[in-house]
Amino acid sequence: MTIIKPFRGYRYDPAAVGRLSRVITPPYDVINKDQQSSYYRSHPYNFIRLDLGKTFPSDGKNNNRYIRAGRFLEEWIGKGILAKEDRECVYVYGQRYRESGRLKERLGFISLARLVEDRTKGFLPHERTFKGPKLDRLNLMKETSANLSPIFSIVFDDNKKIIKLLKAVAKGKPALDVDFEGTRNRIWLMTDAKQITLLKGAMAKKKALIADGHHRYEVALEYRRHILKAKKEAVPGAYDYVMMYFATSDPAGLTILPTHRMVEGISAARLRKDLEKINKYFDIIEAGSRRAMLSCMKAGRKRHAIGVYLGGRDYRCLRLKREDAGAFIDSKNSSYWRNLDVVILHHLVFEKALGIKGHKAERMVTFTRDAEEAFDWAASGGGRASFFLNPPGLKDINNIVKSRERMPHKTTYFYPKPPSGLVINRLG
Repeated sequence: MTIIKPFRGYRYDPAAVGRLSRVITPPYDVINKDQQSSYYRSHPYNFIRLDLGKTFPSDGKNNNRYIRAGRFLEEWIGKGILAKEDRECVYVYGQRYRESGRLKERLGFISLARLVEDRTKGFLPHERTFKGPKLDRLNLMKETSANLSPIFSIVFDDNKKIIKLLKAVAKGKPALDVDFEGTRNRIWLMTDAKQITLLKGAMAKKKALIADGHHRYEVALEYRRHILKAKKEAVPGAYDYVMMYFATSDPAGLTILPTHRMVEGISAARLRKDLEKINKYFDIIEAGSRRAMLSCMKAGRKRHAIGVYLGGRDYRCLRLKREDAGAFIDSKNSSYWRNLDVVILHHLVFEKALGIKGHKAERMVTFTRDAEEAFDWAASGGGRASFFLNPPGLKDINNIVKSRERMPHKTTYFYPKPPSGLVINRLG
């Protein structure tokens, strides 16, 4: 059961900041140091100052990026940079983008969603979370008393009731229309009480899958516990809800990208040395070119084909000897989990064949969704290998969730992610 409600969000006033594309940012967890500096320079009211502020050597208990974010938020609201919506609404949200040359459009909505401690009755997670990112977001939430960006979830709309309601609203003029990094983002305001009631009724029978924002959902639960313990709530019940973006499961607008692995310290010579161990589980195909490697991966999806590039013209394709990886992977997890390509890569190639696991894996393995970056990285020096994965399907993810399991870290990338800075939900 999913309980939603409208709210009065805060949005940038274009009259105060000019072009919105200069003040919004990608989600904080995909921004590197150079990009952070670039967003700082782009506009004095860029959202980076709230969501991922800079740190300084002089930072301490009484002055740090979290405290500064809280001050900026108060200041910008006071100056009218961020303006509160005139009335409660549901934000119907559309994204139009290109993927592999095809134009796609995804439609969903942003509302408040009631937090649920029991994940079997509420929002379904599919990836593992880590202590560091959760502490970072909790510190930020404590200082801003706000949901700065929505959690991204998928709602299975098999009967099309939700999408029909959203399309009816999206026929009008959008309240926000901004192109950002190749994606057109539009927001329409659903304010009609009857439409909102129908949407609430349709959502009450649904469960939603968290696509991106696992850390923020757990932080929202932790923040709720913090408020209850401190007994200092400013608005009764505000902490019971979190801002969430619900995308419909319509395949015409949904894109799931894989997250590739870049491994430091794996040379061509090292890989050749371990071929016998790898060959125990995989047929090793010398691809000879990028195109041949990618074609081999696409053709071998049912056989869990994994691409490997070691620089130069050294392209290979590892194709599992069996369709079912269960016999190779010793785990109490379900067959769905054991047959994920990312599990097969980590367990059979990294751990069993190459001995990369634990802290060693954390040190050697980095992640990217950008295949071009992975190719360039492996080509830039010796001792580097990039491993390429096919994306998991929504059905695969749903099977994992139904089995009450979680995928390994950095398994999925739902594309495109909503930019940060479109709507803010204040809790205090």
